[in-house]
Amino acid sequence: MPTVRVRGIDLYYEEYGSGPDLLFAHGLMGSVAFAPWFGERIGDIAARGLHVVAYDARGHGRSGLTTAPSDYAWGSLAKDMLGVIDALGLRHPVIYGGSMGAGTALMLALDHPDAVSKLILQSPPGFGAAIVPARRQLLALSYLFQFLGPGLTARFVSMLPGMGKANEAAPAFDLRSFLSAQRRRSIVPAIRGLLREGAPLPVERLGEIQQPALVLTHPDDPIHPLSSGDVLHEKLPHAKLAVAPSATYWQEHPEALTHIVAAFAKGEEIARGLPGKVLHQHAPA
Repeated sequence: MPTVRVRGIDLYYEEYGSGPDLLFAHGLMGSVAFAPWFGERIGDIAARGLHVVAYDARGHGRSGLTTAPSDYAWGSLAKDMLGVIDALGLRHPVIYGGSMGAGTALMLALDHPDAVSKLILQSPPGFGAAIVPARRQLLALSYLFQFLGPGLTARFVSMLPGMGKANEAAPAFDLRSFLSAQRRRSIVPAIRGLLREGAPLPVERLGEIQQPALVLTHPDDPIHPLSSGDVLHEKLPHAKLAVAPSATYWQEHPEALTHIVAAFAKGEEIARGLPGKVLHQHAPA
């Protein structure tokens, strides 16, 4: 099992293809193994002519864990990401992050701008008041994990009203298996470490990030509010925005996601296969 030693723990990673470097970072409770459930087909992206490294964040998947909430704060996760880049000798990689991975990528771009060439931010976390619904849901989930454990939490959440329809809408995603795979010792501090800080960056600092960015959002998701894409598109000086027509679009059309990610990473035309809204280009004043 390939791992890299970063800041005292072993982080699991997978490596595919050859070409310009792209580093993939999954979301909270995710892992490299779960990435295809969200339409993130790492091998297919690499087959478009990229060298792709995907790693499990601390406390997730097959990586080592720590139990202090501060270890899962945005700044700490960004240090882990930089450690992976340095340890594997990645050359100014494109960072492709989903959810928590997108927030980590933003923090890395601010703290270590020379380490990043481009940002692909899928389902980024919210900013300002838009964070409140996500904070409530995630805090409640952390208490379920703490007192019930992953197995009972998965059973309870999967029986809540609307969960059956959610799984029908995205048949590739098995919520019960996803929640059952968590480790209580790490997922509770991971959730609370992120909740303590809220947004990955203050809105007023987003303009400091000069890398080209592609922001991918979707509606009907309180954990990843649609407004977060609008904020990033407005505040990042060199951002493009693609808004999917539904919350499950990328899961249902992974080939479109593969095309968009690979094309943007390589500097190619990405208009083909775009969902819903027309892609927007932000033109800084």
